[in-house]
Amino acid sequence: MKIASFAMLASLLVAGRAATTPPDILPAFNPADPAMGVRDAHYHPAVIDYRHREPVDPQNWRRPNQERSPANPGAGP
Repeated sequence: MKIASFAMLASLLVAGRAATTPPDILPAFNPADPAMGVRDAHYHPAVIDYRHREPVDPQNWRRPNQERSPANPGAGP
């Protein structure tokens, strides 16, 4: 029992020492530094193709199906 707990403690100690901090990917950013520049901020609307739609009554589905049927010449996308 003592050997198992010692082995577990030793493995945790070795794993902790092997871990390193991640490298710095981005340069240090200071908003007050004029050399960093200013990024352009453009307005992008969240809803571009909005169209108001009202609920409608159910319609007959047979006509659109027959228009798109393979038996109908010139049908399909």
